[in-house]
Amino acid sequence: HGSLPRRVLSLLLWMFRALLLLLLAQDALSLQIAVRPLAPATLSRSPAVHAQFGGGEKPKGLSRDSEPEEFFKTNMDAMSDEEKLKSPVVWIGLSILVLPFIAGVIALEFSK
Repeated sequence: HGSLPRRVLSLLLWMFRALLLLLLAQDALSLQIAVRPLAPATLSRSPAVHAQFGGGEKPKGLSRDSEPEEFFKTNMDAMSDEEKLKSPVVWIGLSILVLPFIAGVIALEFSK
């Protein structure tokens, strides 16, 4: 029983170090954009843009009546809910969403 808290604390320490490293490297990872004003000569030389894309009728929105009979459907869409739960992709996705919260609860409990 004594090794479980050490493992949890070791994992939390590793996660804290990774977060600290990301926070410290934030400036190195941020996008630096240099804004330079355009010269007045460049602005006067640029031609005006005129475009015509046909006219007349506006495109109609998609409705139940105008929906095509066949449409793109992934393999996952064709599966029943029972088959989806058997897929490891679903379990990996759910664990990615849930496990950080469980780790946070464990961390809060051990910090008392």
